[in-house]
Amino acid sequence: MKKLIYTLLLLLVTFPAMAQSLFEQYERFLTEPRTYVCYRPDGKLKIDGKLNESSWKKAAPTAPFVDISGEGFPTPKYETTAKMLWDDEFLYVGAVLQEEDIKARLTQRDTIIYYDNDFEVFIDPDSDGHNYFEIETNARGVIFDLMLDKPYRSGGNFMVQWDCPGLKTAIHCEGTLNKSKDKDKYWSVEMAIPHQALTMNFNNPLKAGNTWRINFSRVQWLKEKGPEENWVWTPTGRIDMHMPDRWGYLYFVDKQVGISQDELVYPYNQAIYKLLWAMFYAQQDNYSKQHNYLRATEQFFLTDKELKDLPADARIAVEATQNTYQIAITNPVEGVRYVINNEGRFRTEKIPAREVKNWLWMRLNNRSDAEWQKWFALLKECGISGVMFEGYNENIYRLCKEAGLEAHYWKWTMNRRELLDKHPDWYAVNRKGESCHDKPAYVDYYRFLCPNHQGVAEYLAEDYVKEAHKPYVDGVHLDYVRMPDVILPVSLWKNYGIEQKEELPEYDYCYCDVCRELFKAKTGQDPLELKYPMENQSWINFRLDAITRVVDAITKAVKADHKAISAAVFPGPSMARHMVRQDWGEWTLDAYYPMIYNKFYYEGPEWIGRSVKESVETVNGRAKIYAGLMFGDIKDNFEEALDEAYNNGASGVSFFDGPDEEYLHKFKAYLDKRGFVVK
Repeated sequence: MKKLIYTLLLLLVTFPAMAQSLFEQYERFLTEPRTYVCYRPDGKLKIDGKLNESSWKKAAPTAPFVDISGEGFPTPKYETTAKMLWDDEFLYVGAVLQEEDIKARLTQRDTIIYYDNDFEVFIDPDSDGHNYFEIETNARGVIFDLMLDKPYRSGGNFMVQWDCPGLKTAIHCEGTLNKSKDKDKYWSVEMAIPHQALTMNFNNPLKAGNTWRINFSRVQWLKEKGPEENWVWTPTGRIDMHMPDRWGYLYFVDKQVGISQDELVYPYNQAIYKLLWAMFYAQQDNYSKQHNYLRATEQFFLTDKELKDLPADARIAVEATQNTYQIAITNPVEGVRYVINNEGRFRTEKIPAREVKNWLWMRLNNRSDAEWQKWFALLKECGISGVMFEGYNENIYRLCKEAGLEAHYWKWTMNRRELLDKHPDWYAVNRKGESCHDKPAYVDYYRFLCPNHQGVAEYLAEDYVKEAHKPYVDGVHLDYVRMPDVILPVSLWKNYGIEQKEELPEYDYCYCDVCRELFKAKTGQDPLELKYPMENQSWINFRLDAITRVVDAITKAVKADHKAISAAVFPGPSMARHMVRQDWGEWTLDAYYPMIYNKFYYEGPEWIGRSVKESVETVNGRAKIYAGLMFGDIKDNFEEALDEAYNNGASGVSFFDGPDEEYLHKFKAYLDKRGFVVK
């Protein structure tokens, strides 16, 4: 993925804080948490602290605890490991804490147990980072249990008055308590935590297939007056256990322990989750330094490091005020949106599957009814929504619609030869004084009308309404809604032995008498007397506006007839204005089909994405953008080309000159893989 483009203003404001990539800057907080697959016991457990039942012996221990700050910090002096099991009533936790001198002096429940050497359990059943539980015990078995509404970093409050109902705990000492003269081996902890006590108000109960967040901590006082050591199962990256996003994953499997070895199934996309939390930490830092939050995705300076592993169609959105924010990353393939706010509350939201419409441009041919029916059924099966027919045949249109497809009438607009005899004066004239009536540009069928001639707009509007009125026609589709190509696509230059590095007079239209007089009346200038007509913005706009007025007349007439109207247009509004005097970003059609024939311009599939993006941004939700793709141009990069179109906001694609049956089935497989719903 390419780096995002940032404004100079944002660069100046944000760069000092973002000299490193987010992943580099917050590396300690983004390491992959440890995981544990939790099985059912194979018999009754006696909560006595000894962990000597066969179930405990079969259960795999966690990796030994490490320093809370993670890699690069000293290995703990004493080894600590934990094990877990579950049944329909309890989550069982067992831990073994090596210790040469087992001590515990505190005796009162809900006193601050970590003033002794202790063992601590942290559980977040619904993984949202809020409303989680902490249970601590010392070697006497004295309990300190509490609930927190949110982490301390977000202004959280602890509720010591919460006592875990039904909690069972026991301690076993392999040694002597509070006798320093001998050498002890370890003390072990066994807990049976009723999961009803933890999940009563949550939507993620303890059951097979679900995942909780859990972590363990051991506070060890190696010296009487400290400092204390903090050894944990999954390191948080700093001395702070209250970072639920850094806790391990606990995955529940409905099998007896010792029978199989299952792999953890992550509850959400890890690449998205990682990036979301990196952005959270960036927001925290920015607020501490600037007293406000970053308000746009661009201000995070995301690079390939952060973006390369995201799903193809992922979208990042930032909403922020000075004191609050929400960051969302949408994954359309999953149909899920991942969200985090300024308090570090994480959630996922189901989103509707992305709806798309896909099209074919095609000419009528002499197939039999049975052949047409088979063809239309195949199109429908493979994700095509409608057909743009060049021409009309009532029977074929009927069969098309009976198959559940839309049928649209595709017809040329400004390029008309049927008026050569009736209105020879209506044809566009180039800067050399040559008319498309007598001397068409490039090829004989280039017979373009002048948009400013009286009667042209009315004639075309009436013609399209006539087509729209025909039975089974769902809408009309305009083509050649423009001037002749003042600049041809690069690949076609060789066909005519020209290099259009500048606007050549023989391909520069319209300089007819009508246009000259209208422009002179408006500006006081004769366009033929302009020294650099290609640079005169008034003259350029004059012709752009003339085409737009014709389109407006057609649009008004067709919409009054309650039919859809769309157009095949040049790729990207900026290119369209430059190459064919077509300002389609200012039109008011229902849909646009930019003809993004990438090989015409010696471009790869990525050019499709750039063109679609510009088109989508230009219409800004006022109309649909369907990427017009030349099948031959994308055949060798089929999925990549489709990704470029859809990932940059196209509401669908439209194929020209294909695809064949093989690729229609490939298209269907692609749509299914992306999770798209075809309308």
